[in-house]
Amino acid sequence: MLLHYLASRSFIFRMKNLLKDYKVSKTISFFSPVIRKEKVFNNVIKKSIHDDGFTLVELIVVVMMIGILSSIAIPQFMSAADKAKQKEASAIVASMVKSATAYNTEYGALPANMSEMSEYARFQKCTAANVATEGGSACKSATPVAVLDADTTFYSTSGHYNISMTRTNDNNVLKIRALPNGGAYATNGSGVTGCYNPAQGVSQVKEMSSKTANRGAANIPALGAIQCGANSDGA
Repeated sequence: MLLHYLASRSFIFRMKNLLKDYKVSKTISFFSPVIRKEKVFNNVIKKSIHDDGFTLVELIVVVMMIGILSSIAIPQFMSAADKAKQKEASAIVASMVKSATAYNTEYGALPANMSEMSEYARFQKCTAANVATEGGSACKSATPVAVLDADTTFYSTSGHYNISMTRTNDNNVLKIRALPNGGAYATNGSGVTGCYNPAQGVSQVKEMSSKTANRGAANIPALGAIQCGANSDGA
């Protein structure tokens, strides 16, 4: 039944539309003498109805089409999964920036640790024993706990990120960094940075690009080097 469906007109036309949408017409130009001629489509349809089997060429065409689609879909799926992980870090960093803004409005200073941050938002962390090396796999069965008052660094509840904060420029600029953490994700994941500079009115959350050159903890700026307005990369 599967082979009959793969050889049907509706399946082949769907494949053509998908390939066209993903702009891979050049990739399949090599196969155009086989898959673009109406005569071949008609032969495939006739054989699916009247014959007991398929020719080798027909099977090769179907397998190649499935392979091309798989090569497109799998990377897209992996990218979407990594993006979902990054959104967790973005939400944490954004919440910390908002908390720092509220704290500065009330006290005229920037928060020094998570205790002062926690006046305006609740933060939790993963404390699994191997979270630093195993990341998300170590936190799957771990129960999240509240971030401690004196914390300036902690692991996200999923274990995918190591969140840290610091004040620079004579404690007038707050900088936050979320590093991808654990195993391969520490090398392939995309990080997040954030900052708040009340004197210059700068408040931002930046998601690092998923391009290979920007992936991994090693490609994220050090806390002190995060730009947050003019002359904001000081200690």
